[in-house]
Amino acid sequence: MKKIINIIFSLCFSILIITGVIKFTVGFKPLYYYDIDKLNIVELTNMSKEDIKLNYDYLIEYITSKKENDFEMPTITSSKEGKIHFEEVREIYQNVNKIFNVCLIISVLGIVYNIRNKNIRFLNLTSILLIIMPVALVIPIVIDFDSSFVVFHKLLFDNDYWIFDPILDPVIKILPAEFFMNSGLMILGFILASSIIIQGIYRLLKRKREQ
Repeated sequence: MKKIINIIFSLCFSILIITGVIKFTVGFKPLYYYDIDKLNIVELTNMSKEDIKLNYDYLIEYITSKKENDFEMPTITSSKEGKIHFEEVREIYQNVNKIFNVCLIISVLGIVYNIRNKNIRFLNLTSILLIIMPVALVIPIVIDFDSSFVVFHKLLFDNDYWIFDPILDPVIKILPAEFFMNSGLMILGFILASSIIIQGIYRLLKRKREQ
């Protein structure tokens, strides 16, 4: 029974970290600001850097907000399908937020439970899970990013509104695929760093116990 409880706590702790990293990366605007220059988005869109930032900031604020406002970008027009797509993206983000909150409660209870029982093995298991889960997802992306990008969207959305027409939804011009790849790499980097830190804490505590 203790092993099952340990696995559940470790799984929730891992999901907490993964969803937390996703939330942080989505809201980390400096990455996109850096990519504006790196990916030549100004030249690709014929828009000013200020306008690109203005519309991107609106997009992120819309997705992360709990308020159900109508989607209306500052200087970029959107089709009906485009608006529906971003409403669906917002819903997915809010679900990630809910998962994060649930896992936070379970993880806090789990940490308290394990501390009282002087159990540190859950840290080792969490560290392992934080490597296994992302790597399992990254392998197909590394092999074929474009196909993985399509499959990812087909799994998340039950329509093809994510396939934007640049004329009807010019927002797609300011969101190149390379930016999503960079965001994915940032998420992976933070998750792997978290795994290393947790593994380090586990080994440090284990060494102290053995002394």
